[in-house]
Amino acid sequence: MKKGILFIITAFMAISFALLIPQIGPASSGNGPETIDLKAKHSIKGRKKAVVFPHRKHQKKLKCTACHKDNQGGVLKVEVKKLKGMSNDFHKKFCWPCHVEKKVPKGKTCKTCHK
Repeated sequence: MKKGILFIITAFMAISFALLIPQIGPASSGNGPETIDLKAKHSIKGRKKAVVFPHRKHQKKLKCTACHKDNQGGVLKVEVKKLKGMSNDFHKKFCWPCHVEKKVPKGKTCKTCHK
């Protein structure tokens, strides 16, 4: 009797764990949006064209934790507060440092992102 209950509990735990794996897997498996309109998402005002961030393209090349605090996505490693002008937080703290580190061609030119 005890072996039967132990088997049922073990089987339940194994199935539960198996169901969680897709939820905690890497973003490169297709989680997250294909693109993110940063101007709309952050209510940015200004004359420059919106940056439509190619999220899926970045997912294929980077781990989630390159930009996010954990593998779940969502919260970014960098707090984005200042959104106006050339020295905004996306430029200075987030996008440009990564583009420089990864040697992205024309990684800090306006038209690379503002298309």
